[in-house]
Amino acid sequence: MRIGMPTWVIVAIGLVLNIVAALMTNFVIDDLGEEAALVIETQTNNNQIIQLTWQQVDALERRRETITIILASSTENNALTEMFSKRLLASFSDMADINISLQNMPMIMSSIDKKQDLLRNKIDTLYLDNLSLAETQRDLGGKISAYRNLALFLQVLGLALIMARDLSRKSK
Repeated sequence: MRIGMPTWVIVAIGLVLNIVAALMTNFVIDDLGEEAALVIETQTNNNQIIQLTWQQVDALERRRETITIILASSTENNALTEMFSKRLLASFSDMADINISLQNMPMIMSSIDKKQDLLRNKIDTLYLDNLSLAETQRDLGGKISAYRNLALFLQVLGLALIMARDLSRKSK
């Protein structure tokens, strides 16, 4: 059984399919690849921020321990305690002028707790962002794979149609 279509039309369709596959690879798949790279970069940045924020939480905990040690070993040398107080509480704008003492200890510890809670909330938010970015990355990976498969199919089909020219010559 023979198709009543001229060979040049079949070859032209094959060329068009190859061109469509090349354009799809060049524009669609490359754009999705760039979007996936941006998602990965955002995840990496979030992970770095999470690590730095954990270091801040840890530093606040070390500061809490240092304050407790200073208070426990405090002697009558108030000048030394005052010097440590200014240095240890400098990052707390509302406590810059407070000395480390038993009376001020609940307020100091509460302030440290609040700052640590804020940092932990920031970590939680970034972690949840990374989870949604990971889902986006999986979706993009699936789209990229589907488009690559489609482009490959179009290329193979296009080449098969182009080869039809050679087959039609041999059959004549």
